[in-house]
Amino acid sequence: MNVTPITTKGEQAKSQLIHAALAQFGEFGLNATTREIAAQAGQNIAAIPYYFGSKEELYLACAAWIADFIGEQFRPHTEAAEKLLAQAQPDKTAIRALILNACQNMIALLTRDETMSLSKFISREQLSPTAAYMLIHDRVLAPMHSHLTRLIAAYTGLDGDDTRTILHTHALLGEILAFRLGRETILLRAGWSGFDDQKSGLIYQIITCHIDFILHGLSQRSLNP
Repeated sequence: MNVTPITTKGEQAKSQLIHAALAQFGEFGLNATTREIAAQAGQNIAAIPYYFGSKEELYLACAAWIADFIGEQFRPHTEAAEKLLAQAQPDKTAIRALILNACQNMIALLTRDETMSLSKFISREQLSPTAAYMLIHDRVLAPMHSHLTRLIAAYTGLDGDDTRTILHTHALLGEILAFRLGRETILLRAGWSGFDDQKSGLIYQIITCHIDFILHGLSQRSLNP
């Protein structure tokens, strides 16, 4: 990536290009054109090679932006999880509260229209991964997934390194992701025109119910394998 010092105007141009690129890459992947990206950003097409070097490097810059954005949104949860898990006997009520709080934050993010481009970008990378996926995975998705797995293990008594515990964690996350990836289905089935705070709150209530079932069931299973 270009290492030339960036002025305030330059930083603004880079930000505009990244946000436009997120939208274009989310829709078309690397088939998106630099001309369309520049036009949506309100920038000259020469700004892309000037600031990023190439379309491929702009794509990686978008992945880095996504990793930073997600990391910032969940930093308080990650820090709280590390403190809690460092205790000899973490309090189960605190573990449950932290899991629910993280899930509530995830629901809020995944029901916002302005995060749709991020979801499309990541979904493309999940199905056809490139170096951009590994950047996001290593910097933010893997640590978050690991923390949640360890919290579930600490609550239930399961082995956090067991593949089955990792799969249970992934299945739990899938319940939340379904409201983004299956967005049109639930909007049509529920008769909603879109998501708002009230509807996100209702989704959180349902997810809370399911999480409690899962935590209770897994706790029982660990006692009676």
